[in-house]
Amino acid sequence: MKIDTKELIEQYFDQAVESTKELIKIPSVESKPVGDKPFGFGVHDALEYIVKLTKKLGFNPVKDDTNKYAYFDFGTGKDIFAILCHLDVVPAGDLSKWFTGPFDPIIKDNKLIGRGSFDDKGPTMMNVYAVKYLKDKGFNPSKYTIRVIFGLNEETNWKCMEKYVADHGYAKTGYVPDGLFPCVYAEKWISTVEITSNVKPNFEIKAGQAVNMVCDVAEYTGDNMALLIEKLKGVKNISTQVENGVLVVKGLPGHASVPFVGVNAATYLANALYELGNDHPLIKFVATQCHLNFSMSKVFGDISDETGDLTQNIGLLNINNEESKVTINFRVPVFTNPENDLLPVLDKKLKEYNLGLNIHPVTKAIYIPKDSELVTTMVDIYQQVTGDMNAKPQSMGGGTYAKTMPNIIAFGAAMDIENASMHAYNEYVAIDHLKKMLEIYTKAIYKLTK
Repeated sequence: MKIDTKELIEQYFDQAVESTKELIKIPSVESKPVGDKPFGFGVHDALEYIVKLTKKLGFNPVKDDTNKYAYFDFGTGKDIFAILCHLDVVPAGDLSKWFTGPFDPIIKDNKLIGRGSFDDKGPTMMNVYAVKYLKDKGFNPSKYTIRVIFGLNEETNWKCMEKYVADHGYAKTGYVPDGLFPCVYAEKWISTVEITSNVKPNFEIKAGQAVNMVCDVAEYTGDNMALLIEKLKGVKNISTQVENGVLVVKGLPGHASVPFVGVNAATYLANALYELGNDHPLIKFVATQCHLNFSMSKVFGDISDETGDLTQNIGLLNINNEESKVTINFRVPVFTNPENDLLPVLDKKLKEYNLGLNIHPVTKAIYIPKDSELVTTMVDIYQQVTGDMNAKPQSMGGGTYAKTMPNIIAFGAAMDIENASMHAYNEYVAIDHLKKMLEIYTKAIYKLTK
């Protein structure tokens, strides 16, 4: 079978973009469960939309009876080739920072702008239409059954995929369109911790939206507001204002795997407080060990290997009379086991500050040899489509659904993670990039499953 790229783009791309826009319009941020909607109304609406759409496209979608995932199959093979996508998105944050409403997608300067355009609704839809094209052209993947799976709470705790695996087990192989091109051969460990204090404060801080986002807004109630404003004046990409007696410090959001791309309002606020003499243990720890020290080298020394450096992101900081804790998300190089080599060191350091440590379950790393057939095939297809013959398999700190099954890796969709817009204001994906995705995924699915 020959894939006609001109026909693929001319006859399928505009449909794919329109479907992406319709999906972006749904504010699928996870919220509290309501009745038969385990992840809230918005996520459930996205689930209903994808089921309706894929049925309209000629597939037979299957929806989990507890509304935690959906999928559709194409092909007659015994083994499952899985394409793992997700429909949920991170919160939009400060709406004043958006060119458009985050859920009112627009195309501007040849970019599709809207929350989820890149993570993961645009790549998801390019995969749906890639399979649609292959189906329409009579392709029969007899070696595999291609299964496009739609998860619903990837941005939080992956309960959707936990349920899917319990119901259906592991796929034989496949990919996740939620990482980097040409492909990701290694994903770091992910370890999230809460650092706690029982020292009662004479001030309050409420900061952050999610552990996997750079904290871009921090609210402070207490003394020395004028001095804090003066301290933070002139800091690039930090702004301050007082609203109803609360000092609001604003920075820039970003993905927790690249915390240096954002501007963390919580750590800037903590550092300013510490410089003004605030001696609360959490403030002191954040200011002296975390602020602008993304590797926390003062605590751990140099932790790095071929898969990159250790990074930390402060996603949440809450200090009040009810609780005082900071939540830190670590991305740990593959050959460092956080449970053995990282967390005991942190615990020892925290004792110097009289701070406690709560450890969330650790998400394991992925490492697939660069010379494996899966990796080399993906790199080859990417090079053929883009002409970038120097492209090499990548490692990254971002965690994807690839960690839920063996022999599955992230395949796109970012080409440069440090300049990608996931989790940022005015999240976007370039139209030309979407076209490349559609071509890459169509050719990859064909080659990997024929």
